[in-house]
Amino acid sequence: MTEHAKLADVFERFATQQAAGKSPLYETLSRTVAHTPELLDLAADTQPGQPAPNMLLGAIHHIIRRGSQHPLATYFTGHEELDEARAGALLTDFCRRHAQEIRRIISTRSVQTNEVGRCAVLLPAFAALQQQLGDGRLIRIVDVGASAGLNLLWDRYTYDYGGHRISLPASDPDTVLFCEIKGGTPPLSLDVAQFVRPVGIELNPVDLTDREATEWLVSLTWPEQTTRMHTLNRALTLVARTPPTILAGRAEDHLADVVTETPPDLHLVFVFSWSIYQIFGSPGGRERLVDTLAGLSQHRPLHEISIGHFGHNTPRMIMASHDGGVSRSDAVAHCDVYGAWLHWLATSAGRAPDGREIP
Repeated sequence: MTEHAKLADVFERFATQQAAGKSPLYETLSRTVAHTPELLDLAADTQPGQPAPNMLLGAIHHIIRRGSQHPLATYFTGHEELDEARAGALLTDFCRRHAQEIRRIISTRSVQTNEVGRCAVLLPAFAALQQQLGDGRLIRIVDVGASAGLNLLWDRYTYDYGGHRISLPASDPDTVLFCEIKGGTPPLSLDVAQFVRPVGIELNPVDLTDREATEWLVSLTWPEQTTRMHTLNRALTLVARTPPTILAGRAEDHLADVVTETPPDLHLVFVFSWSIYQIFGSPGGRERLVDTLAGLSQHRPLHEISIGHFGHNTPRMIMASHDGGVSRSDAVAHCDVYGAWLHWLATSAGRAPDGREIP
């Protein structure tokens, strides 16, 4: 298979497996790219390891959001539907006019989304962990792959679980994360004061003073997802006021240091929200992560909360403990990629009703 054919297949799969049913515009544009050699040539400039459809479409969205008056921009407002017959000419013309800017973006930037909505899935996991530990000791969260650090501000958001609204002591009433509970009864009650000294680890932290960098985060959301854009902009405003601590560099270079410098009287929890594959590669990234944390647990007990697909069609959340080189993990929930819904599987402490590990 030629490189063109491989890239065309990537765009076709993006259209059918990711955009279909969620973004009619991106589904149409992705199919258009897949059948247009000139556009595939442009997309080929995406940095190695980055998803070309997200990068190319994100770059187009970014340029349009910054003021492009091209006729294609009309369809990014969500008011009109773009048919495939017209998409080819419009998209090709837009990319020709902005080829230099598109190449600059996709060859230097990365898909560095910071999905705030996932905090609605993480909050029940934090509550479950607090119940599981049950000793009153303080808990430190380490968000690995923190991007702009928005998930470290999980205690600043307001949560709505199917009409059941949760406001934490520092919640911003205007930044509301909505999550539908599809099954199970997740724990939602927790003592926020027990969570202290959160820190993020990120290879390339987003510079919150760089307007283009923060706008790029917004541009990576899909045009129809206006609620996500609004929530992200609200969260960026909050994080700019009180920036969290983020360690810049490779996760492998910081994990051991964080384990060492965290006081032994604190529980240490590593959170991976769709970031494992970026750090440990795919496939087999989860196994390499377990080996790493098991090794570090020779020094002290560690806890882990990871969200991802892990070889399954439906994303899931895993809670794990690593102690003395021994690791134990449970899948405690299925969830939406953006945190829009949660199906809680565990009843307490990350176990199924009959005590078995949930596959």
